[in-house]
Amino acid sequence: MRRSNVGDYETLFKFAAKAGSLEGYLYEREKVESLHNWVSNIEKMYGGLPENVKEDIRDEFRTVLERSLTYGEKVIEEEIRTKLNNLLSLL
Repeated sequence: MRRSNVGDYETLFKFAAKAGSLEGYLYEREKVESLHNWVSNIEKMYGGLPENVKEDIRDEFRTVLERSLTYGEKVIEEEIRTKLNNLLSLL
């Protein structure tokens, strides 16, 4: 079993802040700015998390992604919707 280190927690915090803020940004929005960089950063950050951390956050991250898709249903571009669904498929 791999032990976590301080760097893991810092990376996890930054990832969680970015993913959670996307969910909040999309809540009750009628219009959004481009989300390409935001979602690409979430993809990269998630990909860089240690496997044990990914396993520990899987259920919560799934919930955040599902809510982001629901909240952004009317306003996010198809490419962003596809990226978020691709992340969901990894969980």
